[in-house]
Amino acid sequence: VTAEGAWCWFADPRILHYENKDGSINKTYIGYIDIHGNIKATQIDYRSNTTEEVLIRSWFQPDDHNNPTFLVLPDERIMVFYSRHTDEACFYYRVSRLPGDITTLGQEKIIRTKNNTTYPSAFILTNDPKHIYLCWRGIGWHPTIGRLLIPDDKGNTNFDWGPYQIVQSTGARPYAKYASDGKNRIFMAYTTGHPENEMPNHVYFNYIDINTLELKDITGNVLSVIQENTHKVNKKPEYAQAHPTAVASNSKYRNWLWEVATDSTGNPVIAMTRISPDKSKHDYYYTKWTGNSWKSTFLAHGGGHFHQDLPGGAGSRGRVRAFLRRPEGRDRSGTEAQDHRPRLCG
Repeated sequence: VTAEGAWCWFADPRILHYENKDGSINKTYIGYIDIHGNIKATQIDYRSNTTEEVLIRSWFQPDDHNNPTFLVLPDERIMVFYSRHTDEACFYYRVSRLPGDITTLGQEKIIRTKNNTTYPSAFILTNDPKHIYLCWRGIGWHPTIGRLLIPDDKGNTNFDWGPYQIVQSTGARPYAKYASDGKNRIFMAYTTGHPENEMPNHVYFNYIDINTLELKDITGNVLSVIQENTHKVNKKPEYAQAHPTAVASNSKYRNWLWEVATDSTGNPVIAMTRISPDKSKHDYYYTKWTGNSWKSTFLAHGGGHFHQDLPGGAGSRGRVRAFLRRPEGRDRSGTEAQDHRPRLCG
């Protein structure tokens, strides 16, 4: 797709495939940032068999955390979000003028916030089709949520609820991944903090009920009313005893995660790593809610390097390149499909 393109694990969807019911739109959008700080996207049109690269923003902060993310609006315009890496209190966005076509992006616009931002992940759910629920790392470097109005015909929008900090961890900066059931729940898997700093580093799972604007555990127990108080989370045994189904993994490792999704039954699944206490190795795990408890399954050994410099790597004088491949599969269900497989994270 591109010779120079990077992204991070925690802003989604980095790739989005959209095919509408009448078949007039059948496209994949792939976002990335290059080493010069240019934010770009490739649009693959399967009807015309064409591929076009779009410059979304030039000379932005050259940081893989700043990859763009995509959202299909109810009128099928494509909204693109991006932000700097936690040093500016705003989001940038652009909205396509034509349905499904990011080569027609309108002018860049800004959503102001009180706190610095990074990692935007946006959702529109069928129980509330008039709003966008935007999740990100924001207040106090913690998971944050705000509700936006659907952009008008000129692309203008703003918050009508929030932003609010969702949780408060004892760790300095939790890492969160989001997904939804498409209807009324936004799933959030997150860590105590960064595995470099937290030993052990636990993985938690909650969901946001947009009907009640409450944070709940997987069984539906209310943890907080989001706009009234922030749910406090920690890795002490007392927290796991008080909220046993909110803790997806409390193994004695430096856990991290890169994906959350649902299986065919609607149960959440978390893709994660277990990094050894001395950071000499890491293993890949699949952690799933069985309906009664969380179960982790070993997948593969991931090697012996975590925050260690490799020849030609980021800590040397060499240059790191990430190559993005065209997705092999395409969803033909007539609904929005997403592919956010990790390629590179800094």
